[in-house]
Amino acid sequence: MNEHLQFPGLMNQLRPDSIPEQIIAEASALVLITAYLVRGQPGEPMLAATMQAIEYAKKHDVPVVLTLGTKFVIAYDPSFWQDFLAKYVSVVAMNEDKALYLTGIKDPLLAADRVLDWIDLVLCTTGADGFYMAGYTESTYKRETQHPLLSGVIKQFNCYEFSRAMRKKECQLLFRIYSHIEPYMGGPEKIMNTNRAGDGALSALLHDITANRFHRLNIPNSTKHFLPYLTYSSLAQVCKYANRVSYQVFIQHLPRLTRSLPEKEDSLEESYWER
Repeated sequence: MNEHLQFPGLMNQLRPDSIPEQIIAEASALVLITAYLVRGQPGEPMLAATMQAIEYAKKHDVPVVLTLGTKFVIAYDPSFWQDFLAKYVSVVAMNEDKALYLTGIKDPLLAADRVLDWIDLVLCTTGADGFYMAGYTESTYKRETQHPLLSGVIKQFNCYEFSRAMRKKECQLLFRIYSHIEPYMGGPEKIMNTNRAGDGALSALLHDITANRFHRLNIPNSTKHFLPYLTYSSLAQVCKYANRVSYQVFIQHLPRLTRSLPEKEDSLEESYWER
């Protein structure tokens, strides 16, 4: 694994006393942008700083979000990551290759289902096949999809994708929910860039989690907060948002959005899915 950590940068020198507890306490989520943060070089303070941030997040009940870095980091010691997820993480973003190394399961839907044994919510990108999401909701309030039912290794797995995600500890009757989405508009005619498209999808999910907390703080009596949901939108709707952001990254040269997306466009409405 060391060959992939030759140029880690100054972030490896981040110290635990540089981690601001109050900022994490007021956050919607703590995002560990790469698994490298957890497997730093011996003698460097980054690992201790990362664990300090996680400790603050746990103390203030802030969900911890992890992206899995490169597949080599996961393949080096998958059992370590399984234990780490179970102890500290609420949301994971990964691609199908990293999912395979983490779980030993090739099918991305089954791999995402396996990861749910350890955490609350999964985003798994699958390249030209779009991506999957998997999570939990309260069984009593699950909502059936109005989209066509999909069958893979889990029969009609998207049946309740109109449900909103919850953390396991908030559910009295746990129920697993799944969603899948094909590439937006069938994918771009010409892909200009693949770097960070998965992170773009995750940013849409993080935006939805943040919107949920913002709405709850400002309109606590809204029926949207009858239950302590993790996301503002349903799993299916989050997939649409994430899909749209990923597409935008694909069609430009830079690995980040260069302009704001439209607040409304027909392709995000139900009419798009009927075409």
